[in-house]
Amino acid sequence: MGGARQWSVGYANESPQPYCRLLWDSEIGKTMEFRQSATETLWLVTKNTWDIPAGTTTEVTLTDRKMTKVVAAAFFDKNTLRLWPPASKGSGGLKKIIKNSFAGTPDVQLTFAGDEGDWTLPLSRVDQLYPTFSQCLKRLEAGGRPKQDSETSKPF
Repeated sequence: MGGARQWSVGYANESPQPYCRLLWDSEIGKTMEFRQSATETLWLVTKNTWDIPAGTTTEVTLTDRKMTKVVAAAFFDKNTLRLWPPASKGSGGLKKIIKNSFAGTPDVQLTFAGDEGDWTLPLSRVDQLYPTFSQCLKRLEAGGRPKQDSETSKPF
């Protein structure tokens, strides 16, 4: 749908339900993805060389200019941790974090509990993608049908 300097927005029509994706790709094997569906919001951190055992739980420390926050993280797949897994403290604020990331939020540093080096997530670059992400969320609400502007489109 759109992109800007390592960031992209897209619509994924995957099972069990479609979702909107805000994806950062470091281009060196590390990615970070926000996924928002009609019922669930996920924050996924992936490195293609990780081999995470199923059932793993850990913590990740998030730091920006104003705050430091330790959040729960859990196995999602062998290369991916899910930050703020379901029912973890603060997981309800994930949609707010996504929305705030479009409002000129400073870059965020991720510090892992293991020996993985710190990551800097360049959130300061995503504000220009908000209109595209917003359009994607509207498409989700409309049941996956993209809006169109054509001679045969209808306002009802």
